[in-house]
Amino acid sequence: MIDRPMSKFSFKAMTFILRIRDLFRPTHKVLSEVDMIKPGAHVLDYGCGPGNYTIAAAELVGPSGKVYAVDIHPLGIREVQKKADKKGLRNVKTILTNCNTKLPDSSVDVVLLFYVLHDFKNPDLIIKELDRVLKPKCILSVIDHKFDNYKVVSIIGHASRNLKLRRTGEKEDGKKKEKMLIFSKE
Repeated sequence: MIDRPMSKFSFKAMTFILRIRDLFRPTHKVLSEVDMIKPGAHVLDYGCGPGNYTIAAAELVGPSGKVYAVDIHPLGIREVQKKADKKGLRNVKTILTNCNTKLPDSSVDVVLLFYVLHDFKNPDLIIKELDRVLKPKCILSVIDHKFDNYKVVSIIGHASRNLKLRRTGEKEDGKKKEKMLIFSKE
């Protein structure tokens, strides 16, 4: 859990940086590596920020699917809702929280945990919440540019015995490689 949201200035700066990142690594291309994001799927974008992956996921799951955009920052939630409204996406639901999503048990097919794991003060609580809402045989996808694979696997394994590493994928990002780790709920 993150103690509190970042300042308005920091959030705006982060949003700008993410726009630049997405020019080099388009969100739809990144999400194409996550199997199970398809029409009708229910996706949880935990730590959604300004919603770059939320909006792309909502387009991929279509009107029969659902995307839950979860963040601690009210500016993030407002930005996601604004983007969804502008694009006419009625399948996006925003949730302002620092941990508890209040979603039903086993209600989500895919959890996206992109670029936020390193920010969690107590990741065990969040991972347990994600495990709770994830359906059996479904996936948690993690990208974290500040932790190596071993650290991510250790954090996830410490918090949940149900989530097992299924595969890793490497994406080129200029000279730096970022890894996507896919965990499945057994």
